[in-house]
Amino acid sequence: MPASRPSSVTEPIAVVGAACRLPGGIDTLDDLWGVLELGRDVITEVPADRFPADRLVDAQHRRTDRSCTAAGGFLADVTGFDTHYFSRVSPREASAMDPQQRLLLELAAEAVDDAGASRDTLAGSDTAVLIGASSRDYGDLQALEPHSSPHTLPGLALCNAANRVSHAFDWHGPSFTVDTACSSALTAVHQACEQLRAGHARTALAGGVNVIISPLPYVGFSAAGMLSRTGHCHPFSEHADGFVRSEGAGVVLLKRLPDALADGDRVHAVILAGGTNTDGRTPGLVLPSAAAQEALLRGVYDRAGISPDDLGYVEAHGTGTPVGDPAECAALGRALGLRRTTGPLPIGSVKGNLGHLEAAAGMPGLFKALLVLRHRRIPATPHAEPLSESIDFEGLGVRPVVRHEDLPDLERPLAGVNSFGFGGANAHLVLAPGP
Repeated sequence: MPASRPSSVTEPIAVVGAACRLPGGIDTLDDLWGVLELGRDVITEVPADRFPADRLVDAQHRRTDRSCTAAGGFLADVTGFDTHYFSRVSPREASAMDPQQRLLLELAAEAVDDAGASRDTLAGSDTAVLIGASSRDYGDLQALEPHSSPHTLPGLALCNAANRVSHAFDWHGPSFTVDTACSSALTAVHQACEQLRAGHARTALAGGVNVIISPLPYVGFSAAGMLSRTGHCHPFSEHADGFVRSEGAGVVLLKRLPDALADGDRVHAVILAGGTNTDGRTPGLVLPSAAAQEALLRGVYDRAGISPDDLGYVEAHGTGTPVGDPAECAALGRALGLRRTTGPLPIGSVKGNLGHLEAAAGMPGLFKALLVLRHRRIPATPHAEPLSESIDFEGLGVRPVVRHEDLPDLERPLAGVNSFGFGGANAHLVLAPGP
């Protein structure tokens, strides 16, 4: 079908399909809910088939070429790929492709299936593809042993995280990769919504991916003091000492809500509003701005005419860093918590369960918010207690959820999702239950 006419900037967007691969053997949204309900922490250590962890770690961090930890959240397999299913991709071409490209091809197929759509029907359409990705691990490793084939450069190019999907499925809409560091995936989803609202596509696939196969980022993040020496993310906690690296991917298939209803689609959730901004100048490039985050939140909710009292939950970025969490909570409190008349705003972070998926981090956050709305229940955030004494939760009107609880009794509860990049790029989405 041709693209719809341009619509309102507040046109609701339907999530009609979803697919994920997350640490801990999570391959479906139901798998994710099981982990959340049990309050599991799926963090392990670097698998032996990635790189030798014993040569990576100096727990005392006396050497700048070592990491303070080998902890992380990992997929069971990042090398397998079904070239029979993707018959136009030869085994030789597949072997030259960044594992992130292979993973996204598989998830795109699963999201289309989850939506009850037909690959044949979508082929040739103006479907857009927007993918958040930052990791260049595969290219870094290939550069250590230079050799080339006709498939090498296309297999390494980060742009092809999106373009590879468009090519494989014969989709002709806008197709590009978004890199805003840790906010990449949520920014990609927001941009996909904007493409749909502008009439540039009738359907869009959006999401993010992160695969860990090089030790170099471990060393760099450790040198920057960003990694947790305890091997756990402690969102909102007095014990917050940094994040734990994690890998995985998630995608959603999107349509304008009127189009989804006209097509008879099942709707997982509805994206009511969203926005992005950047911090501008701060004392340091990687230091967050609570004021900019607050401005983004106020803008998103005010433009959409959404009251903070309509929120039942916000899935925070919540990496468990001693700088990031206080800034984010201050922004959430000033923009939303203090404007509520119904009590403190419940907040949480899936990073306590899965770790920090970096460029893909927005996807498990979005999926958790979707599931909270579906089940009308808020899972506890692991490792949040004891709560940080440096964050005035009561004074800010925000409340980390440390015990499972029911979603507030609202006729149509909404959920927010936060995501912030370490270069200052911020993103936020507002979700509602499906009709």
